[in-house]
Amino acid sequence: MILSVLQNFAHEVYVLNSEKIKTGLNDHSVHVFDALNSAKNVRLFLLFSGIIALLVLIALILSFKTFFIRIGKKLDKSSSWALVVIRIAFGASLILSAVNNSLYGPELPLGDFYAPFFLKIIMLVSGTSLIVGFKSRLFAAVSIIIWFFAFTVKGPYVLTYINYLGEAIALVMLPRTIFSIDEKLGSYDGKKFALEKYSLPIARILFAFSLLYTAITIKFTTTVLTLDVVRDFQLTRFFPFDPLFVVLGASLIEVLVGLLFLFGILQRFTSALFLIVMMLSVWFFGEAVWPHLLIIALGVGLFMHRPDNLTLDSMYLWKKHKKI
Repeated sequence: MILSVLQNFAHEVYVLNSEKIKTGLNDHSVHVFDALNSAKNVRLFLLFSGIIALLVLIALILSFKTFFIRIGKKLDKSSSWALVVIRIAFGASLILSAVNNSLYGPELPLGDFYAPFFLKIIMLVSGTSLIVGFKSRLFAAVSIIIWFFAFTVKGPYVLTYINYLGEAIALVMLPRTIFSIDEKLGSYDGKKFALEKYSLPIARILFAFSLLYTAITIKFTTTVLTLDVVRDFQLTRFFPFDPLFVVLGASLIEVLVGLLFLFGILQRFTSALFLIVMMLSVWFFGEAVWPHLLIIALGVGLFMHRPDNLTLDSMYLWKKHKKI
């Protein structure tokens, strides 16, 4: 099952050639739920749905156990470093995008935008400033402007990278950040901003939205693209099922992961699985690391940080934490 999950997280635009992408985006002849036209596939669907539901249930039960709650409390101590990891990765992603003459991903070349040279300079400066933590809120605000600029040029497709917007907003909401030049310069007075508590939730929710949007717009509406990935990489060697059934499974798993992140259910469990799958995906498909750097860092950050106040995890576990 792992490679089905693995394939699910691969950005089709990273592993298919431009001709197949162009053709696939305009081909709506195949729908992912056509896989259930077969009685055999329906039985398999029910079987795997039951297995996944059972695994989620087991994970939920284990999350209430004292042993795992104690591990969670120890991990909570790394919460203050979570956004540092994400901030540095965000800056590095902007720099690597600029170095590769792209915005966020290789399918968005800087040449497609107005004044690409100046955009590249802005990305390099912003990325460097975010890495060292100098005027982080200012350059996070600049990154918000860049995202909306990209949206005006490329339209809804940029929503697949809305996690960049989420991270930028999250940094703007922080009055201070550790391990930064701003901290050394004493740029902030140490007072908390009223919106600071929404910093990580914004990053988490928009990260989840990017996963859900990609699943719906690529895997559900342009199924042919994902089907090409299954066929080109011969994933049926590992899973002897109908290729379209593999696409269906991968699509629904991506939706499930997106929903778990969105509502903050089993945040650390989901983050750990997500990180394993992402790294396996990069290795198996031979993809470049830089387009995935920020979402990997977001996964790490969500694993490090205690579930925020807007997660279901915090709502049903806080009483347990107080008792232990």
